[in-house]
Amino acid sequence: MSLLSPPQIPLFRITLFYGPDAVEGTSDTIHCVFNVKKRSWKGGVQVGIAVERSQIQQLEDMLAFQPWLEECLRKVPDDEREDYRKQGYDLFIQFICFYKLEIYIRQGIKQENTQVASDALIPETDEVIQREAEKIKQQIIVELDVEEFDKGIE
Repeated sequence: MSLLSPPQIPLFRITLFYGPDAVEGTSDTIHCVFNVKKRSWKGGVQVGIAVERSQIQQLEDMLAFQPWLEECLRKVPDDEREDYRKQGYDLFIQFICFYKLEIYIRQGIKQENTQVASDALIPETDEVIQREAEKIKQQIIVELDVEEFDKGIE
């Protein structure tokens, strides 16, 4: 008889639907839309997560994201570097939105399509992004699919 318990199945299945995109009618707000499905629900819901460009910039600065990304991309051929840079930046925004969504879910999500405003959950999002910074950076490296990068880059 095994003393190990099986891994816990996540309560929610979260999938990026689209984004990051500028919110229509404003150039200062970016959003991602996620499909969220709770195991007990018959169907999923769409949750839009909005973030102000100023918050994204503040998090970039706090994590020294741009210098870190440039260091990661130094081995990428010059003619491809801009595409990798844009994809890395988009992934960073997606992670910000994803972690803000997780905070929103923990506060109690209802089975209805919703939007989380850009001015909601700012301190909570900033705190979790700072705490998860290395994990986020490692996931971005994996997503960019550039294995030749040094493992020790921070």
